[in-house]
Amino acid sequence: MRTSLTAASGSIIVIGHINHDRIWRLNGPLRSGARISWSDRRVRLGGGGYYTARRLMDLGHSASLVATLRDDRLGRWALDALTARHFDLTHVDIAKGETECADILLEPNGERTILSSQKRISRSFSLSAPIKGEAFYVNGAHLCDNIVQSLDKARLVVSQFPLGNPTPRPADVMVGSKADFPGQGLEEIWQAASRIGGSRLKQLALTDGPHEITLFDGGKRQDVHIPHPVSTGDTIGAGDSFSAAILHALIGGAGLAEAAQWAGDATARWLLQRDAIAGTDWADEPA
Repeated sequence: MRTSLTAASGSIIVIGHINHDRIWRLNGPLRSGARISWSDRRVRLGGGGYYTARRLMDLGHSASLVATLRDDRLGRWALDALTARHFDLTHVDIAKGETECADILLEPNGERTILSSQKRISRSFSLSAPIKGEAFYVNGAHLCDNIVQSLDKARLVVSQFPLGNPTPRPADVMVGSKADFPGQGLEEIWQAASRIGGSRLKQLALTDGPHEITLFDGGKRQDVHIPHPVSTGDTIGAGDSFSAAILHALIGGAGLAEAAQWAGDATARWLLQRDAIAGTDWADEPA
């Protein structure tokens, strides 16, 4: 098993939201009817687009974001922060309107519950024309025709499993969480993935927190175990880090099983590193 993989040249297009996450650090677990106190409440950048692009950049790639920010105070703050961190914002639109924060309830054991308005959930992505990239990562439900055309011509597409009523999109690999499909078997989940990813879909990768990753190609199941799982008080962004790492490994020539193994290990290391510097990644809401 390779312990490191080298980044390939070429830009990766990351289609995913840049969120403003209002994180509530709770002093106890969520319980029905309970009164729960919180110790800290701050706003920081988040979202599948932000975390995945940031992790790909950490792994040595050039990542170009497709997303939309609002032209209000929070949107401008995000734009300044991303520019300072050298994100490629060529395909990030600035639209009129007010930024809506996502409220994330973070329990002491690291479990998080995300509260989003229906308006935020229904956000769509747009491009004025198709674009090219070495590979594409998609984390979003509603895509325009130019994005679908871009994916159709791409060499490699990894898509987060979109929930609800998503736009079908060409995808080679779909990554999801078992927690999103309670009571459903692999065949049922695969059929849903195939309706979204079409005939191009080759593999499904389902994560289960720090536990094994299940791979499925419509016929064969393979469980990939993580030898060094970690426990953390902040799991936010872990799934996006995993997706970035698995895409990195696939671009480097690994098969999906090896890519999933490497991505699981890399995500565990990322979580440990972030815990070691806890507090330095917070971005306070501007005054």
